[in-house]
Amino acid sequence: MSGIMRSAESVFDEWAMDEHADGMEKSHWRNVRKAFEEIPESDGAYLEIGIGNGYGIHHMAMHQYASGTCFGIDMSTNMIRKARERLRGVHNIHLAAGDFMAWEPPLGVFFTCIFSMEVFYYFADIEAGIRRAASLLAPGGLLMVLVNYYRENRESHSWPRDLKTPMTLWSESDYLNAFKRAGLVRLVQQRFRENEDGEGTLCTQGYQHDAITDGSL
Repeated sequence: MSGIMRSAESVFDEWAMDEHADGMEKSHWRNVRKAFEEIPESDGAYLEIGIGNGYGIHHMAMHQYASGTCFGIDMSTNMIRKARERLRGVHNIHLAAGDFMAWEPPLGVFFTCIFSMEVFYYFADIEAGIRRAASLLAPGGLLMVLVNYYRENRESHSWPRDLKTPMTLWSESDYLNAFKRAGLVRLVQQRFRENEDGEGTLCTQGYQHDAITDGSL
């Protein structure tokens, strides 16, 4: 890949300052909403990795986690700033700017759901990211990872060149097998499509072991 490469952080810092942040909300919301419909209500803790302008975590704080607590992290300081403006007055949300792989939740906090849209392929080591997320789940907690950049979606393959940003290209089976290796169970993989054109958004989800529901020790 020729040319000077930019970090994903710098790309999203720029996008937070123009129309891209709101454009991502408009383009992603339909499929994100489909995924959100599968997340049960909880009075526990929710984590969103890559919150963008805050549209997703705002929905969760007002709906499934209205009686819980929502945490959001984004690599872009500008995105966090933009989200804070949107979420002013919402008291059950805590935001942080930084690298998910280095971020630590408050002591004793584990998540009943961890959600991410269009983030994991920016990790140099996607598998390490999945293992890290799985380690932060409460027993029976749900990990849900959505991506549009994956091997079966050929239309996305030019994105690293177009954005001059490093990305890691995985297949559907790569994501599914990494969830298995992370010890997650009750795995489901599906594609959310807005229409019949294109491959759609790939959603991979799985649960942390729960001795009561899984019959495991």
